[in-house]
Amino acid sequence: MRFFGTVSTLLLLGVAAVRGAIEEEDDVLVLTDDNFEEAINTHDTLLVEFYAPWCGHCKSLAPEYAKAAKALKENDPPLRLAKMDATAHTKFSEKYGVNGFPTLKFFKGSLDASAVKSYDSGRSADEIEKWVVKKSGPAVKVIDTADDLAKLQENNDVVVIAHIDAATGEQKDLLEKVADSEDIAVIVATTDASVHADLKEAGSVVLLKKFDDKKVLYDGEFTKEKISDFIKEHHKPLVMTFSQDKASQIFGGEVDVHLLVFSDETKDYHESILESVTEAAAVTKGKILHVVIPVSESRIVDYFGLKESDLPSMVLVNMGAGMKKYPFPTKAAELTEKLTTADLKSFESKYLAGDLKPTLKSAEPFDDSEEAVKVISGKEFDARVMDSDKDVLLEFYAPWCGHCKSLAPKYDELAESFSEVDSIVIAKMDATENEIDHPKVDVKGFPTIIFFPADDKANPITYEGAREVEGFTEFLKKNAKKFTLGGESHGKDHDEL
Repeated sequence: MRFFGTVSTLLLLGVAAVRGAIEEEDDVLVLTDDNFEEAINTHDTLLVEFYAPWCGHCKSLAPEYAKAAKALKENDPPLRLAKMDATAHTKFSEKYGVNGFPTLKFFKGSLDASAVKSYDSGRSADEIEKWVVKKSGPAVKVIDTADDLAKLQENNDVVVIAHIDAATGEQKDLLEKVADSEDIAVIVATTDASVHADLKEAGSVVLLKKFDDKKVLYDGEFTKEKISDFIKEHHKPLVMTFSQDKASQIFGGEVDVHLLVFSDETKDYHESILESVTEAAAVTKGKILHVVIPVSESRIVDYFGLKESDLPSMVLVNMGAGMKKYPFPTKAAELTEKLTTADLKSFESKYLAGDLKPTLKSAEPFDDSEEAVKVISGKEFDARVMDSDKDVLLEFYAPWCGHCKSLAPKYDELAESFSEVDSIVIAKMDATENEIDHPKVDVKGFPTIIFFPADDKANPITYEGAREVEGFTEFLKKNAKKFTLGGESHGKDHDEL
Protein backbone atom coordinates (compact mmCIF):
# COMPACT_ATOMS: atom_id res chain seq x y z
CA MET A 1 0.00 0.00 0.00
CA ARG A 2 2.87 2.38 0.84
CA PHE A 3 4.40 1.74 -2.62
CA PHE A 4 1.17 2.56 -4.44
CA GLY A 5 0.61 5.61 -2.22
CA THR A 6 4.10 6.86 -3.09
CA VAL A 7 3.51 6.29 -6.79
CA SER A 8 0.21 8.19 -6.59
CA THR A 9 1.95 11.09 -4.88
CA LEU A 10 4.66 11.20 -7.53
CA LEU A 11 2.08 11.13 -10.30
CA LEU A 12 0.22 14.02 -8.74
CA LEU A 13 3.46 15.97 -8.38
CA GLY A 14 4.17 15.26 -12.04
CA VAL A 15 0.80 16.65 -13.08
CA ALA A 16 1.40 19.76 -10.96
CA ALA A 17 4.79 20.26 -12.58
CA VAL A 18 3.25 20.14 -16.03
CA ARG A 19 0.50 22.58 -15.18
CA GLY A 20 2.69 24.89 -13.14
CA ALA A 21 3.46 24.73 -9.43
CA ILE A 22 1.12 26.61 -7.14
CA GLU A 23 2.85 29.28 -5.07
CA GLU A 24 3.16 28.69 -1.33
CA GLU A 25 3.44 31.02 1.66
CA ASP A 26 4.35 29.46 5.01
CA ASP A 27 3.38 26.02 3.68
CA VAL A 28 -0.07 27.34 2.63
CA LEU A 29 -1.01 27.05 -1.04
CA VAL A 30 -1.88 30.45 -2.54
CA LEU A 31 -4.92 30.17 -4.81
CA THR A 32 -6.24 32.46 -7.51
CA ASP A 33 -9.18 32.31 -9.88
CA ASP A 34 -6.73 30.87 -12.45
CA ASN A 35 -5.38 27.96 -10.39
CA PHE A 36 -8.33 27.21 -8.09
CA GLU A 37 -9.83 24.39 -10.16
CA GLU A 38 -6.41 22.79 -10.64
CA ALA A 39 -5.77 22.83 -6.88
CA ILE A 40 -9.11 21.23 -6.04
CA ASN A 41 -8.86 18.59 -8.76
CA THR A 42 -5.29 17.53 -7.88
CA HIS A 43 -5.82 17.20 -4.11
CA ASP A 44 -8.05 14.53 -2.60
CA THR A 45 -8.90 17.00 0.16
CA LEU A 46 -8.18 20.71 0.59
CA LEU A 47 -9.21 23.21 3.25
CA VAL A 48 -9.38 26.68 1.69
CA GLU A 49 -9.45 29.94 3.63
CA PHE A 50 -11.22 32.77 1.80
CA TYR A 51 -9.78 35.94 3.37
CA ALA A 52 -9.54 39.69 2.98
CA PRO A 53 -6.18 41.48 3.44
CA TRP A 54 -7.76 44.14 5.68
CA CYS A 55 -9.60 41.63 7.91
CA GLY A 56 -8.32 41.63 11.49
CA HIS A 57 -9.71 38.15 12.21
CA CYS A 58 -7.88 36.82 9.14
CA LYS A 59 -4.62 38.35 10.38
CA SER A 60 -5.14 36.73 13.78
CA LEU A 61 -5.81 33.36 12.16
CA ALA A 62 -2.76 33.49 9.85
CA PRO A 63 -0.04 32.20 12.24
CA GLU A 64 -2.25 29.35 13.51
CA TYR A 65 -3.26 28.44 9.97
CA ALA A 66 0.41 28.37 8.91
CA LYS A 67 1.35 26.22 11.90
CA ALA A 68 -1.41 23.74 11.05
CA ALA A 69 -0.35 23.78 7.39
CA LYS A 70 3.22 22.83 8.33
CA ALA A 71 2.06 19.95 10.55
CA LEU A 72 -0.39 18.63 7.95
CA LYS A 73 2.21 18.84 5.19
CA GLU A 74 4.36 16.50 7.30
CA ASN A 75 1.46 14.11 7.86
CA ASP A 76 1.57 10.64 6.27
CA PRO A 77 0.09 11.02 3.73
CA PRO A 78 0.59 14.80 3.39
CA LEU A 79 -2.50 16.98 3.69
CA ARG A 80 -2.58 20.57 2.46
CA LEU A 81 -4.14 23.89 3.40
CA ALA A 82 -4.79 26.74 0.97
CA LYS A 83 -5.89 30.35 1.02
CA MET A 84 -7.41 32.80 -1.44
CA ASP A 85 -7.69 36.58 -1.32
CA ALA A 86 -11.43 36.76 -1.96
CA THR A 87 -11.31 40.51 -2.57
CA ALA A 88 -8.92 40.08 -5.51
CA HIS A 89 -10.35 36.78 -6.80
CA THR A 90 -14.12 36.82 -6.57
CA LYS A 91 -15.25 34.07 -8.96
CA PHE A 92 -15.11 31.17 -6.52
CA SER A 93 -15.87 33.12 -3.37
CA GLU A 94 -19.18 34.08 -4.99
CA LYS A 95 -19.80 30.52 -6.17
CA TYR A 96 -19.40 29.12 -2.66
CA GLY A 97 -21.40 31.81 -0.88
CA VAL A 98 -18.56 33.57 0.94
CA ASN A 99 -20.08 36.62 2.64
CA GLY A 100 -17.73 37.19 5.57
CA PHE A 101 -14.07 36.79 6.47
CA PRO A 102 -12.39 34.52 7.13
CA THR A 103 -14.55 31.75 5.64
CA LEU A 104 -13.06 28.26 5.48
CA LYS A 105 -14.40 25.62 3.08
CA PHE A 106 -13.38 21.97 2.80
CA PHE A 107 -13.19 20.35 -0.64
CA LYS A 108 -12.91 16.62 -1.34
CA GLY A 109 -11.64 16.66 -4.92
CA SER A 110 -14.87 18.16 -6.28
CA LEU A 111 -15.98 21.64 -7.29
CA ASP A 112 -19.64 20.71 -6.73
CA ALA A 113 -20.96 23.28 -4.22
CA SER A 114 -23.31 20.74 -2.65
CA ALA A 115 -20.32 18.57 -1.68
CA VAL A 116 -18.35 21.38 -0.05
CA LYS A 117 -18.34 21.43 3.76
CA SER A 118 -17.96 24.55 5.89
CA TYR A 119 -15.24 24.44 8.53
CA ASP A 120 -16.92 24.60 11.92
CA SER A 121 -14.23 23.97 14.51
CA GLY A 122 -11.87 26.23 16.46
CA ARG A 123 -9.19 28.63 15.26
CA SER A 124 -6.11 27.11 16.91
CA ALA A 125 -3.53 25.17 14.89
CA ASP A 126 -4.27 22.00 16.85
CA GLU A 127 -8.02 22.25 16.24
CA ILE A 128 -7.52 22.92 12.53
CA GLU A 129 -5.10 20.00 12.20
CA LYS A 130 -7.37 17.52 14.01
CA TRP A 131 -10.43 18.60 12.00
CA VAL A 132 -8.67 18.21 8.65
CA VAL A 133 -7.21 14.81 9.58
CA LYS A 134 -10.63 13.56 10.65
CA LYS A 135 -12.39 14.86 7.54
CA SER A 136 -9.67 13.61 5.19
CA GLY A 137 -9.61 10.01 6.34
CA PRO A 138 -12.29 7.33 6.04
CA ALA A 139 -15.36 8.69 7.79
CA VAL A 140 -16.01 5.32 9.43
CA LYS A 141 -13.26 2.89 10.40
CA VAL A 142 -14.08 -0.82 10.67
CA ILE A 143 -12.55 -2.35 13.81
CA ASP A 144 -12.18 -6.02 14.78
CA THR A 145 -11.36 -6.26 18.48
CA ALA A 146 -12.34 -4.97 21.90
CA ASP A 147 -8.79 -3.62 22.27
CA ASP A 148 -9.29 -1.44 19.17
CA LEU A 149 -12.43 -0.02 20.76
CA ALA A 150 -10.70 0.53 24.11
CA LYS A 151 -7.94 2.57 22.45
CA LEU A 152 -10.51 4.74 20.69
CA GLN A 153 -12.34 5.34 23.98
CA GLU A 154 -9.09 6.30 25.68
CA ASN A 155 -8.33 8.97 23.06
CA ASN A 156 -11.84 10.37 22.48
CA ASP A 157 -14.62 11.71 24.68
CA VAL A 158 -17.38 10.14 22.58
CA VAL A 159 -17.23 6.97 20.47
CA VAL A 160 -20.18 5.50 18.59
CA ILE A 161 -19.90 1.87 17.53
CA ALA A 162 -22.33 0.12 15.21
CA HIS A 163 -22.65 -3.57 14.45
CA ILE A 164 -23.09 -3.82 10.67
CA ASP A 165 -23.82 -6.81 8.47
CA ALA A 166 -20.76 -6.41 6.21
CA ALA A 167 -17.58 -4.31 6.00
CA THR A 168 -18.96 -2.79 2.80
CA GLY A 169 -22.52 -2.26 1.72
CA GLU A 170 -25.65 -0.31 2.55
CA GLN A 171 -25.24 -0.11 6.34
CA LYS A 172 -21.59 1.00 6.07
CA ASP A 173 -22.50 3.61 3.44
CA LEU A 174 -25.25 4.96 5.69
CA LEU A 175 -22.83 5.29 8.62
CA GLU A 176 -20.41 7.17 6.35
CA LYS A 177 -23.12 9.77 5.72
CA VAL A 178 -23.82 10.05 9.44
CA ALA A 179 -20.11 10.55 10.17
CA ASP A 180 -19.77 13.24 7.50
CA SER A 181 -22.16 15.45 9.42
CA GLU A 182 -20.87 14.65 12.92
CA ASP A 183 -18.00 16.68 14.39
CA ILE A 184 -17.84 15.56 18.02
CA ALA A 185 -18.28 11.79 18.17
CA VAL A 186 -15.90 9.33 16.50
CA ILE A 187 -17.99 6.77 14.61
CA VAL A 188 -16.70 3.24 13.99
CA ALA A 189 -18.22 -0.05 12.86
CA THR A 190 -17.63 -3.75 13.36
CA THR A 191 -18.93 -6.99 11.90
CA ASP A 192 -18.07 -8.86 15.12
CA ALA A 193 -20.62 -8.53 17.93
CA SER A 194 -18.03 -9.66 20.49
CA VAL A 195 -16.29 -6.28 20.24
CA HIS A 196 -18.80 -4.90 22.78
CA ALA A 197 -21.25 -6.68 25.06
CA ASP A 198 -24.19 -4.50 24.04
CA LEU A 199 -23.81 -5.14 20.31
CA LYS A 200 -26.43 -7.71 19.39
CA GLU A 201 -27.74 -8.24 15.88
CA ALA A 202 -26.53 -6.21 12.92
CA GLY A 203 -28.00 -2.72 13.16
CA SER A 204 -27.38 -2.26 16.89
CA VAL A 205 -25.60 0.95 17.93
CA VAL A 206 -23.95 1.98 21.22
CA LEU A 207 -22.73 5.46 22.19
CA LEU A 208 -19.86 5.41 24.69
CA LYS A 209 -18.75 8.58 26.49
CA LYS A 210 -16.48 9.69 29.31
CA PHE A 211 -19.18 11.71 31.09
CA ASP A 212 -22.68 11.51 32.58
CA ASP A 213 -24.22 8.06 32.10
CA LYS A 214 -21.16 6.74 30.17
CA LYS A 215 -23.18 4.57 27.79
CA VAL A 216 -26.40 4.93 25.77
CA LEU A 217 -27.99 2.17 23.68
CA TYR A 218 -29.77 3.08 20.46
CA ASP A 219 -33.08 1.35 19.90
CA GLY A 220 -34.38 3.06 16.76
CA GLU A 221 -34.38 2.33 13.06
CA PHE A 222 -31.09 2.14 11.18
CA THR A 223 -31.55 5.37 9.22
CA LYS A 224 -29.23 8.37 8.77
CA GLU A 225 -31.66 10.90 10.23
CA LYS A 226 -32.53 8.90 13.34
CA ILE A 227 -28.99 7.81 14.15
CA SER A 228 -27.73 11.39 13.62
CA ASP A 229 -30.43 12.73 15.95
CA PHE A 230 -29.55 10.10 18.55
CA ILE A 231 -25.86 11.09 18.49
CA LYS A 232 -26.63 14.82 18.70
CA GLU A 233 -28.87 14.20 21.70
CA HIS A 234 -26.13 12.42 23.65
CA HIS A 235 -22.72 13.60 22.39
CA LYS A 236 -22.36 16.50 24.85
CA PRO A 237 -22.28 16.47 28.67
CA LEU A 238 -25.39 17.69 30.47
CA VAL A 239 -23.17 20.42 31.90
CA MET A 240 -20.13 21.64 29.94
CA THR A 241 -17.22 23.62 31.34
CA PHE A 242 -16.15 26.41 29.02
CA SER A 243 -12.64 26.35 27.57
CA GLN A 244 -11.22 27.70 24.35
CA ASP A 245 -11.01 24.25 22.76
CA LYS A 246 -14.66 23.58 23.62
CA ALA A 247 -15.90 26.98 22.40
CA SER A 248 -16.89 25.76 18.94
CA GLN A 249 -18.91 22.88 20.45
CA ILE A 250 -20.67 25.21 22.88
CA PHE A 251 -21.41 28.18 20.66
CA GLY A 252 -21.59 26.34 17.35
CA GLY A 253 -24.25 23.85 18.37
CA GLU A 254 -27.93 23.79 17.54
CA VAL A 255 -29.10 24.87 21.03
CA ASP A 256 -29.10 28.69 21.20
CA VAL A 257 -30.31 29.06 24.78
CA HIS A 258 -27.56 28.69 27.37
CA LEU A 259 -27.61 28.78 31.15
CA LEU A 260 -24.22 30.23 32.05
CA VAL A 261 -23.06 29.30 35.53
CA PHE A 262 -20.30 31.60 36.78
CA SER A 263 -18.59 29.69 39.54
CA ASP A 264 -15.23 29.35 41.26
CA GLU A 265 -14.41 25.65 41.11
CA THR A 266 -12.06 25.96 44.11
CA LYS A 267 -14.87 27.05 46.47
CA ASP A 268 -16.90 24.73 48.67
CA TYR A 269 -20.18 25.84 47.11
CA HIS A 270 -19.24 24.68 43.59
CA GLU A 271 -20.11 20.99 43.88
CA SER A 272 -23.50 21.74 45.39
CA ILE A 273 -24.40 24.20 42.63
CA LEU A 274 -23.11 21.82 39.96
CA GLU A 275 -25.33 19.06 41.33
CA SER A 276 -28.46 21.23 41.09
CA VAL A 277 -27.54 22.48 37.61
CA THR A 278 -26.95 18.91 36.39
CA GLU A 279 -30.36 17.77 37.65
CA ALA A 280 -32.06 20.72 35.95
CA ALA A 281 -30.10 20.09 32.76
CA ALA A 282 -31.52 16.57 32.53
CA VAL A 283 -35.03 18.06 32.33
CA THR A 284 -34.34 20.69 29.64
CA LYS A 285 -31.85 18.65 27.59
CA GLY A 286 -31.98 19.66 23.94
CA LYS A 287 -33.68 22.96 24.83
CA ILE A 288 -31.15 24.64 27.12
CA LEU A 289 -27.39 24.10 27.15
CA HIS A 290 -25.81 24.36 30.62
CA VAL A 291 -22.30 25.81 30.71
CA VAL A 292 -19.98 26.48 33.65
CA ILE A 293 -17.82 29.58 33.14
CA PRO A 294 -14.70 29.28 35.32
CA VAL A 295 -13.51 32.42 37.09
CA SER A 296 -10.31 32.16 35.03
CA GLU A 297 -12.29 33.11 31.89
CA SER A 298 -11.96 36.76 32.85
CA ARG A 299 -13.02 38.17 29.49
CA ILE A 300 -16.41 36.44 29.65
CA VAL A 301 -16.81 37.30 33.33
CA ASP A 302 -16.04 40.96 32.55
CA TYR A 303 -18.42 40.99 29.58
CA PHE A 304 -21.28 40.10 31.90
CA GLY A 305 -20.22 42.82 34.34
CA LEU A 306 -19.34 40.40 37.12
CA LYS A 307 -16.61 40.48 39.74
CA GLU A 308 -15.32 37.59 41.81
CA SER A 309 -17.40 38.90 44.72
CA ASP A 310 -20.53 38.43 42.55
CA LEU A 311 -19.87 34.69 42.17
CA PRO A 312 -21.61 32.33 42.07
CA SER A 313 -24.03 33.79 39.57
CA MET A 314 -26.24 32.39 36.81
CA VAL A 315 -27.73 33.97 33.72
CA LEU A 316 -29.85 32.49 30.94
CA VAL A 317 -28.79 33.81 27.54
CA ASN A 318 -30.49 33.44 24.18
CA MET A 319 -27.47 33.41 21.88
CA GLY A 320 -29.61 33.46 18.75
CA ALA A 321 -31.70 36.50 19.64
CA GLY A 322 -29.32 39.39 20.16
CA MET A 323 -27.79 37.92 23.35
CA LYS A 324 -30.93 38.52 25.41
CA LYS A 325 -30.12 37.86 29.06
CA TYR A 326 -32.29 36.61 31.90
CA PRO A 327 -30.35 36.69 35.20
CA PHE A 328 -31.29 34.11 37.81
CA PRO A 329 -32.91 36.24 40.53
CA THR A 330 -31.04 34.83 43.54
CA LYS A 331 -27.94 36.80 44.56
CA ALA A 332 -24.53 35.24 45.21
CA ALA A 333 -24.70 35.19 49.00
CA GLU A 334 -28.00 33.31 48.94
CA LEU A 335 -27.06 31.13 45.96
CA THR A 336 -24.33 29.37 47.94
CA GLU A 337 -26.83 28.31 50.61
CA LYS A 338 -30.35 28.30 49.22
CA LEU A 339 -30.22 27.15 45.60
CA THR A 340 -32.53 24.22 45.03
CA THR A 341 -33.03 22.17 41.92
CA ALA A 342 -36.73 23.02 42.11
CA ASP A 343 -35.95 26.77 41.96
CA LEU A 344 -33.74 26.33 38.92
CA LYS A 345 -36.23 24.06 37.15
CA SER A 346 -38.98 26.63 37.80
CA PHE A 347 -36.81 29.44 36.40
CA GLU A 348 -36.05 27.53 33.20
CA SER A 349 -39.66 26.45 32.85
CA LYS A 350 -40.81 30.07 33.02
CA TYR A 351 -38.33 31.02 30.30
CA LEU A 352 -39.48 28.23 27.99
CA ALA A 353 -43.09 29.28 28.58
CA GLY A 354 -42.26 32.88 27.58
CA ASP A 355 -42.96 34.25 31.06
CA LEU A 356 -39.59 35.95 31.60
CA LYS A 357 -38.50 39.32 30.25
CA PRO A 358 -34.87 40.05 29.36
CA THR A 359 -32.80 42.40 31.46
CA LEU A 360 -31.08 45.03 29.35
CA LYS A 361 -28.19 46.93 30.89
CA SER A 362 -27.38 50.49 29.91
CA ALA A 363 -24.72 53.06 30.61
CA GLU A 364 -25.83 56.54 31.52
CA PRO A 365 -26.41 58.83 28.50
CA PHE A 366 -23.35 60.83 27.47
CA ASP A 367 -23.31 64.42 26.21
CA ASP A 368 -21.87 63.85 22.75
CA SER A 369 -22.89 67.17 21.24
CA GLU A 370 -19.24 68.04 20.59
CA GLU A 371 -18.35 64.56 19.31
CA ALA A 372 -18.27 63.60 15.63
CA VAL A 373 -19.03 59.97 16.49
CA LYS A 374 -22.22 59.94 18.54
CA VAL A 375 -22.29 57.77 21.66
CA ILE A 376 -25.50 55.79 22.06
CA SER A 377 -26.48 54.19 25.36
CA GLY A 378 -28.89 51.29 25.67
CA LYS A 379 -31.69 53.38 27.13
CA GLU A 380 -31.34 55.86 24.23
CA PHE A 381 -31.36 53.27 21.45
CA ASP A 382 -35.06 53.53 20.63
CA ALA A 383 -35.13 57.33 20.65
CA ARG A 384 -31.86 57.97 18.79
CA VAL A 385 -31.86 55.03 16.40
CA MET A 386 -35.21 53.26 16.01
CA ASP A 387 -37.46 56.33 16.24
CA SER A 388 -35.10 58.60 14.34
CA ASP A 389 -35.82 59.62 10.74
CA LYS A 390 -32.08 59.51 10.00
CA ASP A 391 -29.82 56.79 8.62
CA VAL A 392 -27.66 55.44 11.45
CA LEU A 393 -24.38 53.57 11.09
CA LEU A 394 -23.79 52.04 14.51
CA GLU A 395 -20.62 50.32 15.69
CA PHE A 396 -20.98 47.83 18.54
CA TYR A 397 -17.56 47.66 20.22
CA ALA A 398 -15.74 46.48 23.33
CA PRO A 399 -13.17 48.72 25.07
CA TRP A 400 -10.65 45.86 25.28
CA CYS A 401 -11.03 44.86 21.60
CA GLY A 402 -7.83 45.44 19.59
CA HIS A 403 -9.71 45.52 16.27
CA CYS A 404 -12.03 48.19 17.69
CA LYS A 405 -9.06 50.29 18.79
CA SER A 406 -7.55 50.01 15.31
CA LEU A 407 -10.84 51.08 13.75
CA ALA A 408 -11.36 54.10 16.04
CA PRO A 409 -9.28 56.75 14.15
CA LYS A 410 -10.78 55.69 10.81
CA TYR A 411 -14.30 55.77 12.25
CA ASP A 412 -13.61 59.25 13.69
CA GLU A 413 -12.38 60.41 10.27
CA LEU A 414 -15.51 59.01 8.67
CA ALA A 415 -17.73 60.86 11.13
CA GLU A 416 -15.84 64.12 10.54
CA SER A 417 -16.28 63.75 6.78
CA PHE A 418 -20.06 63.31 7.24
CA SER A 419 -20.46 65.97 9.92
CA GLU A 420 -22.30 68.28 7.50
CA VAL A 421 -24.71 65.54 6.37
CA ASP A 422 -27.63 66.00 8.76
CA SER A 423 -29.50 62.88 7.55
CA ILE A 424 -26.72 60.45 8.52
CA VAL A 425 -25.54 59.61 12.03
CA ILE A 426 -22.21 57.88 12.61
CA ALA A 427 -22.45 56.35 16.08
CA LYS A 428 -21.01 53.76 18.42
CA MET A 429 -22.20 51.75 21.40
CA ASP A 430 -20.11 50.03 24.06
CA ALA A 431 -21.70 46.57 23.85
CA THR A 432 -20.13 45.52 27.16
CA GLU A 433 -22.08 48.28 28.94
CA ASN A 434 -25.23 48.43 26.84
CA GLU A 435 -27.75 45.95 25.48
CA ILE A 436 -30.62 46.34 23.04
CA ASP A 437 -33.63 44.25 22.09
CA HIS A 438 -33.92 44.08 18.31
CA PRO A 439 -34.94 40.79 16.61
CA LYS A 440 -32.47 41.27 13.75
CA VAL A 441 -29.46 42.50 15.70
CA ASP A 442 -27.19 39.72 16.92
CA VAL A 443 -23.79 40.96 18.09
CA LYS A 444 -21.43 37.98 18.43
CA GLY A 445 -18.07 39.65 17.87
CA PHE A 446 -16.37 43.03 17.94
CA PRO A 447 -16.53 45.32 16.21
CA THR A 448 -19.93 44.62 14.66
CA ILE A 449 -21.14 47.48 12.47
CA ILE A 450 -24.80 47.69 11.56
CA PHE A 451 -26.61 50.16 9.31
CA PHE A 452 -30.15 51.16 10.28
CA PRO A 453 -31.86 52.61 7.16
CA ALA A 454 -33.89 55.75 7.76
CA ASP A 455 -37.13 54.27 6.44
CA ASP A 456 -36.67 50.63 7.43
CA LYS A 457 -35.27 50.33 10.95
CA ALA A 458 -36.86 46.89 11.29
CA ASN A 459 -34.42 45.51 8.69
CA PRO A 460 -30.89 46.67 9.51
CA ILE A 461 -27.93 45.72 7.33
CA THR A 462 -24.72 44.27 8.77
CA TYR A 463 -21.72 46.03 7.26
CA GLU A 464 -19.30 43.47 5.76
CA GLY A 465 -17.08 45.75 3.68
CA ALA A 466 -13.58 47.11 4.15
CA ARG A 467 -13.08 48.85 7.48
CA GLU A 468 -11.63 51.90 5.85
CA VAL A 469 -13.05 55.40 5.37
CA GLU A 470 -13.43 54.77 1.65
CA GLY A 471 -15.28 51.50 2.21
CA PHE A 472 -17.74 53.02 4.68
CA THR A 473 -18.25 56.05 2.43
CA GLU A 474 -19.09 53.95 -0.62
CA PHE A 475 -21.49 51.87 1.46
CA LEU A 476 -23.35 54.97 2.67
CA LYS A 477 -23.47 56.43 -0.84
CA LYS A 478 -25.16 53.23 -1.96
CA ASN A 479 -27.51 52.56 0.98
CA ALA A 480 -28.42 55.85 2.68
CA LYS A 481 -31.30 58.04 1.60
CA LYS A 482 -30.52 61.00 -0.68
CA PHE A 483 -27.81 63.30 0.71
CA THR A 484 -25.24 65.78 -0.54
CA LEU A 485 -21.54 65.35 0.17
CA GLY A 486 -18.80 67.48 -1.33
CA GLY A 487 -21.31 69.19 -3.58
CA GLU A 488 -22.45 65.91 -5.13
CA SER A 489 -25.70 64.01 -4.62
CA HIS A 490 -25.65 60.39 -3.42
CA GLY A 491 -27.93 57.79 -1.90
CA LYS A 492 -31.38 56.44 -2.67
CA ASP A 493 -34.70 58.12 -3.18
CA HIS A 494 -37.33 57.31 -0.55
CA ASP A 495 -39.24 55.05 -2.93
CA GLU A 496 -36.10 52.91 -3.41
CA LEU A 497 -35.77 52.16 0.29
